[in-house]
Amino acid sequence: PCVMAAWDTLPPFSVPGAIPIRRRSGLSPEQTHIEHVVAGGEGLPCVVTDATVGWRARELWSFEFFSREYGDDQLIANDKAPLRRGESTPMQTVRLPLREYVKYLTVRDHWLSQREHGTPFYGNSWTPFLTHEAMRDHVGRMSFVEDLVEDGPLGVLSRKLTKVFFGPPATVTRLHHDTYSLHAWLSQVRGRKQFVLYPKSQAHLLHAGEGECAGECAGEGAGAGEGTCCDAAQSWFDPTAPDYRRFPRARRATPHVAVLEEGDTLFCPAGWFHYAIALSPSITLMRNFFNSANADRFVEGWNAAHSLQTQPQPQPQPRSQTETQSVPTYATPAALEKGGHRREGQAAHHQRRGACSRQQWRYGRCRGGGTSHNPSCESSLGL
Repeated sequence: PCVMAAWDTLPPFSVPGAIPIRRRSGLSPEQTHIEHVVAGGEGLPCVVTDATVGWRARELWSFEFFSREYGDDQLIANDKAPLRRGESTPMQTVRLPLREYVKYLTVRDHWLSQREHGTPFYGNSWTPFLTHEAMRDHVGRMSFVEDLVEDGPLGVLSRKLTKVFFGPPATVTRLHHDTYSLHAWLSQVRGRKQFVLYPKSQAHLLHAGEGECAGECAGEGAGAGEGTCCDAAQSWFDPTAPDYRRFPRARRATPHVAVLEEGDTLFCPAGWFHYAIALSPSITLMRNFFNSANADRFVEGWNAAHSLQTQPQPQPQPRSQTETQSVPTYATPAALEKGGHRREGQAAHHQRRGACSRQQWRYGRCRGGGTSHNPSCESSLGL
């Protein structure tokens, strides 16, 4: 049996007006597409109870297992997630061996607990499938939903979009939707976790993009604040402690709520806002992905988000050269395929870039240069 941490567990939170998320089993990809991916024009979340049947992870994975087998891996842990700029109390980030983080989860009065400012540290950035080939045998592809980010030509991207999250009770992922119009599924391997979701059409009711630093982004352009509190992908509203004086429109929002037990998988359609809180020591496997319903929006979102970062600066040239030169204006996501960050000079970097189409993404043809590392954007990919 798996020995979990000696932390106090939490009961599920009461969320006013909550609609229980439907629990499903035996879903085919065609059913999921009609009833959950595109239903009502914006999708509908569900909890799939049999998606991980037969996975070795359900037998093997525990804090002790990861400490023993992968304890030397460096883990980044934050006391706030996702990253938000300009908070009154800045986010704390620590980098430590996974083995040491497991001690924090399993030993009372660990040194890291002394650094907490009211919230525990959340290990929500580990991408073990990039480096540990054996772990790929612990899980399987989800059979209930179409996923076009395949191993093969997009193998590195696929592994970057699949993460393992660790956390004690009260670990919170604040209300946001994932960047680049990506779907997500989240499988609860150990512990219990409560989720609160809202349709993307209710962003205005959630006061998305409003908050402590809203004024900082004024005049910064359409791509400003991607992955930060100024981005419309995030909301300061807390559905477990609603402040309707500060967020009056949130009274009219419709929360969809589920508590994931071990073996449950939540499907979150692209654009849906979601909030999560661990109710007990928790291990969650998360994957972002695109399919036929959102591939075009993913490519558009990626190119739009990176165009401002990588737009080449005009250089003085003779008129004849300026008139005939073709300068690529959009970033390509090639570095995700290579798993690296930009290291070459800006000029050479831009000469090899161009916008990626859905077909290029699908068949792994987005190659060439790397992308600039943007941890703000990456922090909004998933929980």
